[in-house]
Amino acid sequence: MSLTGSPSAILVCLKSHLDAENQHDLQAVMATYTDSPRVTINGQVFAGTNAVRMFHDRFGFGGAGAFSEVTVKERARHACGFVVALEQTLSGVHTGRWQAHQPTGQRFEVPVCTVYTFTPQALLASEDAYFDSMLIHRQLGLIG
Repeated sequence: MSLTGSPSAILVCLKSHLDAENQHDLQAVMATYTDSPRVTINGQVFAGTNAVRMFHDRFGFGGAGAFSEVTVKERARHACGFVVALEQTLSGVHTGRWQAHQPTGQRFEVPVCTVYTFTPQALLASEDAYFDSMLIHRQLGLIG
């Protein structure tokens, strides 16, 4: 592993990424990614800078989008080489259109597992997140 891809450099990038998401700073979120990033959410792939930016913006990490007050809290960390897996809690308020559903104004909070893969230059290459989307639907009152 090169000096730039050292474990400490990778963790600095990860911290910058999570801080930017929690501050809803889309420009700072995107600055943590490589030139051709990939984000996969429960199997749905967003590949390339434009698609990754659009996903973050539409979800609410840019300060607008389907959810406001979006927060990601780390509960546990597992790291090996260029990969960091986080157990997290994702929360927010449904204040915009999401998956064809009008805003409910309801808050959600779900456990998430996210696997972050970094380049040798300590930039984020991919982010693979897994969570129970039906739990979000229930918490928003969209299903019984």
